[in-house]
Formats: sequence, structure tokens, C-alpha cells
Amino acid sequence: MLKKAEVSQEEMEFVTIGSLVPDDHLLRKIDRAVDFEFIRERVRHLYCENNGRPALDPVVLFKLLFIGYLFGVRSERQLMREVQVNAAYRWSLHLRLQDKVPDASTLSQTRRRRFLDSDIYQQIFDEIVELACRKGLVTGEVLYTDSTHLKANANKKKYDVHRVEVKPVECLKQLDEAIEEDRAAHGKRELKAKVNEPATKEIEVSRTDSDSGYMVRDGKPKGFFYLDHRTVDGRHAIITDTHVTPANVHDSIPYLGRLDRQRERFGFQVRAVGLDAGYSTAAIAKGLEDRDIYAVIGYRTLQLLSKTFGWLSTLQLRLNT
Repeated sequence: MLKKAEVSQEEMEFVTIGSLVPDDHLLRKIDRAVDFEFIRERVRHLYCENNGRPALDPVVLFKLLFIGYLFGVRSERQLMREVQVNAAYRWSLHLRLQDKVPDASTLSQTRRRRFLDSDIYQQIFDEIVELACRKGLVTGEVLYTDSTHLKANANKKKYDVHRVEVKPVECLKQLDEAIEEDRAAHGKRELKAKVNEPATKEIEVSRTDSDSGYMVRDGKPKGFFYLDHRTVDGRHAIITDTHVTPANVHDSIPYLGRLDRQRERFGFQVRAVGLDAGYSTAAIAKGLEDRDIYAVIGYRTLQLLSKTFGWLSTLQLRLNT
């Protein structure tokens, strides 16, 4: 028998917001594992203690950013609409059903201005990694690193051409110094120093987002992008480091510095690393050898291999001359 429902949407019900959130919801699992109250103490020095208008709770602010990332809500305005109607989001933010949701512009401006020129985002990230280490989820013995491109909000046709100096790779400079030391130890004469003017190159600089870089790579879209360099631990693939550079910075340039940062910050005893072919450079090989770290690096094409072997042949020739 078909019967029309007679439930009134205006009827009052006595419920707790927690009863509306399933026990297996992702936000409940995160809440059981991570206490975000540490954020309040980390940012206290950025707020005035006894003057000004009440600020948006920093714990709520960062939880909003986490929720937006976890559930793929890219627009802050849309995120506020989702929080308005989603009981799980309200429960995680400690908002009651009748509490007013923060304004999207307040969230946006606080995120942009409040923590400008501070490393609070890195501090929060490090705290979560340390928690994962204490829980035994991260060992730091085997690390995998790769980068992915992120599109910048910039028109690829609107740019200015700037000529910049090409800075020498620090590791290659160290290699040259090692060669000279080896030659001196074997009683060989010093090699003639190169007397060339500093090399320069032309790069495209966006008129809209000058921090981004113009990317030209095989199989990748051309335009202004950023590179998100990420490292994950081998045990449970938990991210242990993330670093953003313009897309015209080669993958290998920041790698050793970020690896050393993890070793120093978290005390990682790195035994091995896994890298793709973009990291197959002499500088990376020498740096990992100096750190006594075993590496598995993706192979390169025949053309790139021939260039690498040609460079190694030149190096061997200089050593034997």
C-alpha cells in the first residue's frame, strides 16, 4: 500500500551532533589520531592578546584547510557552503548545528595575511610527521621522491623575457675540487682554470605570477607551472616532505637539500632512496655516495645516457691526464 509521508521538516528533534557522524567517518579517525590543539600555541605570537576584534580560531582555520584538501573542495566559498550543511564537518570543527559558519572572505584573508612570512605551515606539517614517527608509521629508512606539476593562475602568452645568470651546481663545484685534490695527491699539475664569463640564459617571466616558472618538458603541457616535490616513507607511503619550486627548476636541484633537512629534522637514518629518471645526474649520484645512501634511479633514454657517459668520460680523462 502506497502511503504519503507525513513527516514535517519543521518538527523539533533532540539529537547530538555526534550522533549524526558515523563511527567510521574519516574525520572521526583523524580526530582519534591527531590532537590539533598544538596549533594554537604555535601561532599565539601572531595574535594580539588584549586588543582588536576577535579573530577566527586558528585551529578552526587550519581544520577548514584540511577538510578542503581531504575532500577536494578547492573553492573557499564552496567550502563554507559545505560546512553549512555537513554535520561531520561541523562536528570536526566543534561547531554546533546553530553556530554561524565563518565567512569565506575571513578565511581567505586570514590565510593570506595572518601567516605571511612565517613558517607556521612547515611547523604544522613537521608536527604531523613527528606524530607519525612516534606511532611507528614512519621509519625514515627508505624514501621515495618525485615531483608533480601544478598549474599557475597565469596566461602562458603574457610574459616578459628576462636574461638571468646561470648559477653553477654546487655539487659539480665540489667534484672539481675533489679532482684537484686527487691530482695533487698523485703529484699531477693543476688543470688550467676556465676563464669564461658567467653563462646566462633567457627565461619567460609571467606578468601575472612572477613566482611561477615556464615549463617545457616532453609529454607535459607548456605554460606557467609550479613543481611540488614530495617525499614519502617506504613503510606506509606517508608524506615526510613537500617543497614547491617554479616549474623551470630541475627536479635534482633541491633534492639533496630537502633530503638533508629530513635527516636533521626527524633524525632519519636513510639507508636507500628511490628516484625517477629526472634525478639521474652526476650531482645526485655524488651526493648520495657521500651520504652512504643506496639509490635506485630510473633509467634514461639512450640520448641522455650518451650525454652522461660522455661527461663521465671527460671526468675520467681529466683525472688521468
